[in-house]
Amino acid sequence: MEIPKYIDTIPKSDKIYRFIWRITSLFLFKPFSLPFFNGWRIFLLQLFGSKIGKSCNVYASAYIPSPRNLIMGTHSTLGPEVQLHLGKTIIGNKVTVSQRTYLCSATHETNSLNIPFVAGEIVIGDFAWVAAEAFIMTNTVISEGAIVGARAVVVKDVAPWTIVAGNPAKFIKNRVIEN
Repeated sequence: MEIPKYIDTIPKSDKIYRFIWRITSLFLFKPFSLPFFNGWRIFLLQLFGSKIGKSCNVYASAYIPSPRNLIMGTHSTLGPEVQLHLGKTIIGNKVTVSQRTYLCSATHETNSLNIPFVAGEIVIGDFAWVAAEAFIMTNTVISEGAIVGARAVVVKDVAPWTIVAGNPAKFIKNRVIEN
């Protein structure tokens, strides 16, 4: 069998954009890690195309390879060392994405020998919480009010107001708000 020629599906303009962001991030985003500089970090993300609501918090150690693919509602947080991927990430209002979570919003097409890159989307609904070190796979929805347990691996949608945990993530119980 002949090995097929690799076909790069990522546009050159996107590579240049991400390179400029990476340099900017290295010198103007990551070093400004004190909470006082959160507004500056948000400003830079918005300058590079992010849509971020009021009173959001993005830690300087978060890895955001393509800010224009990030949308955040109001009062949401991307915790320390959270890693995003190149696909679109949509985060609702009052959402917490805890430390060292990996939001894998892109993958590769496995039905081709070239295994080309395929950008997807992750949506996290209002009032959700993704706990520490969770892995969220592309094209999944964490619905409103859902909680993803620490170190869970989410490969399919999570129902509203439920708690899931484990590898792969499984339903634990319904989330009932008492106050």
